[in-house]
Amino acid sequence: MKNSKNKRTVILVIILLGLLIIAYKVIFMPGTSVDVVDTMDTTDILANSSTGDILKEIESINFDTSIMDDQSFKSLKSIETPLISLPIGRNNPFSSSN
Repeated sequence: MKNSKNKRTVILVIILLGLLIIAYKVIFMPGTSVDVVDTMDTTDILANSSTGDILKEIESINFDTSIMDDQSFKSLKSIETPLISLPIGRNNPFSSSN
């Protein structure tokens, strides 16, 4: 009985020491710094130019709205059905309108 309690205590102490070491390293040890270099390579330049080309194409789009004046378009009817308004939930027992 004493032997198993001692083993448990030793195992718990080892686990706690391991966790303390890990916590110390995470909290107090300085992390590695990453140097950021602000340079544009050819892929960035190509990406910027293709983005500019796409933007020019989008700006040059002209929508033909003459279809709105077409008689067949005007003859279209909506087939939507309105939703039925059903009561949701129970009445509020705390409201003064009861």
